[in-house]
Amino acid sequence: MSDRLKGKVAVVTGAGNGVGKAMALSLAAQGARVVINDLGTTATGTGVSSEAADAAVAEVIAAGGEAVANYDSVADLAGCENLIKTAEDAFGPVDILLANAGAVMAGGIDSTDEQYKKVIDLFLNQKFWLSRLVVPGMVERGWGRIVLTASEGAMGGVGAPVFAAGMGATISLAKGLATDLKGTGVTVNVLSPGASTRTYENALPGLEAAYKAGQMSEEMWLRAKKGPGPVDHVPPIVTWVCTDAAADVTGKVFHSAGGRISVWSEYEDRNTITKGDPDENPPYTLEELDVLVPGTVLA
Repeated sequence: MSDRLKGKVAVVTGAGNGVGKAMALSLAAQGARVVINDLGTTATGTGVSSEAADAAVAEVIAAGGEAVANYDSVADLAGCENLIKTAEDAFGPVDILLANAGAVMAGGIDSTDEQYKKVIDLFLNQKFWLSRLVVPGMVERGWGRIVLTASEGAMGGVGAPVFAAGMGATISLAKGLATDLKGTGVTVNVLSPGASTRTYENALPGLEAAYKAGQMSEEMWLRAKKGPGPVDHVPPIVTWVCTDAAADVTGKVFHSAGGRISVWSEYEDRNTITKGDPDENPPYTLEELDVLVPGTVLA
């Protein structure tokens, strides 16, 4: 146990298993009082149980920390509201939010409206609702940490466009919120984790199908099949960005897996062509673009 987060109140969603549980344990080890939220579903989002959250709470307490359980679904506003109320009733205002809960769900372009809504509610709306609930209090107190979980799926390399949309929107949500909150003492970052968890194992058949269909490279598939490594390598960067040492770190996407930590590149213009002053020069012709786009813009 340490005290870098002593007295802080942390909410971690999807914390009954895998990455969420590892992050909750890591925060508690630094002195945070943790609300462990988990609906208790399977990796594919079916069923409901209190066992996972209760077991994680017991583990925190056995290690000398403080924790309580919450079993609400964060895929709807009412569940998010009750989760924050649980934290406030047990420990006080929320200082740290780790919005991590997820599941393996259909995310193809053939998704029904119901499937689409389920994916977006869980992977994006959860993060918006919870952030909206805690940001005002964080700003008022002049201190707060928000970490939203996304994945490499945001890059589109594994297909699943609905899932990719939720992940990409999560990153944009975090970056926009980080900009709005600069100077308030509240930071907002994104975690793209990699760990051989039950969710990861359940996702492998879909990744293999994508590889066989030519939708992902052999290099990506071989890396996926090998697995990203133990889950205990993921939490340190998340816990660090929640400390005072990271007071100026905001709007970043961190990838943590297999003992490696990296930060994603920023959105930026690259390989630009220009005709100069647009008031003095005509637009590009298609014939010019036949040459310049493949040879320069996409080079």
